[in-house]
Amino acid sequence: MAKIHQYTQEKNGKTYIYYRRSLTVNGKIRTITAKDAKEWRDKADLIKREAEESYEVVEKNITVSHLAELFKKDGENYAPKTYEEREYILRVYIIPELGHVKLRALKNLQIRKFYFKLMETCDEGLKKLEHVHKILHRMLNWAVENEIAISRNPIAKGLIKSIKDIANRSKRVNRQEGELSLEDALMLLKEVEEKPGEIIFHLQMLHGLRIGEALGLTWENVDLEKQCISINQQVQDISMKLRKGTRFETDSYQIITVPKTVRSERVVPLQARTRSLLLKIPIDERQGFVFKGKHGGAVSYGNFRKRYFYPAVQALGVNLRTHSLRQFFGSWHLGVNRTDIMTVSKWMGHRDPRVTLSTYAKVLVELEEGSRYAIGDGLVPA
Repeated sequence: MAKIHQYTQEKNGKTYIYYRRSLTVNGKIRTITAKDAKEWRDKADLIKREAEESYEVVEKNITVSHLAELFKKDGENYAPKTYEEREYILRVYIIPELGHVKLRALKNLQIRKFYFKLMETCDEGLKKLEHVHKILHRMLNWAVENEIAISRNPIAKGLIKSIKDIANRSKRVNRQEGELSLEDALMLLKEVEEKPGEIIFHLQMLHGLRIGEALGLTWENVDLEKQCISINQQVQDISMKLRKGTRFETDSYQIITVPKTVRSERVVPLQARTRSLLLKIPIDERQGFVFKGKHGGAVSYGNFRKRYFYPAVQALGVNLRTHSLRQFFGSWHLGVNRTDIMTVSKWMGHRDPRVTLSTYAKVLVELEEGSRYAIGDGLVPA
């Protein structure tokens, strides 16, 4: 019985025995002929080494700019906002400063100088530094994970700790900015009462929806009888220019996509006052988006801020972001109502309750004042 891969050929009255077998190298099939299995293995090893050396030469010469293009392309596997954030940070900040550097030559010292230059020259330097560091650190880790030129991230742990410390100090200094008090919350709901956009304030403040989730809510996901809302999509705005050539390319400036994380797909209770607000809508109009634009589509985030959000908060003289409304929902449940953390985390669509605690367990001023003497009055009343 003939051996596998061993062949016999008659030529000019002579019999030749040879060994032939194929292998795949860098995605291409190569067929190797040898006199026996040992010689075939030697030839195969040589071809593999040559292919690896050729691959390594390309990888050794890859620049940060080239890596950025690969990393940006990888962003298409995620949400459009993730892609947009990567593209912007890479194009505006990272590539102009570090793009020319070979990835294998990139050092922690270069990155440190880049970071501190960014803090000194950029408006909102600390906040911007956080975003830039997040993208650069993630890109370099991605290169390590995909075995692209480097085996470890050149950003030293000490530099990472410094960035976190600087960011935390900045947050402590500005911790009151953007926080919504109980008094302001009541005034804000009163300010938007019976005005266009009122429903979005309700969805964020009373139900904990992200702004994209609120703007993307459709009537088919509102159950007025069971008094609940299903969250399974969000509206995102992203530049059509940035989307060109990506999987996000469409003729619309808006994208309807899944929520931020798997846990973000959830069902939340529909509050009675919000239900009454929805019941005022004529039955024949209860289709499509709950909050519609003039052509029946979803209202964009930019338009909502400009036409509905900013006029309301400016009328009250408070400094808020749309996300402040969602933050109030979490703070109220944890601080006022003492709702258990797992329930609040579920309603807010967080992947981890620790995110809920670290971000939303804020001290509401009114609660702090009311609890000032509680332990003394309870244990040793005067």
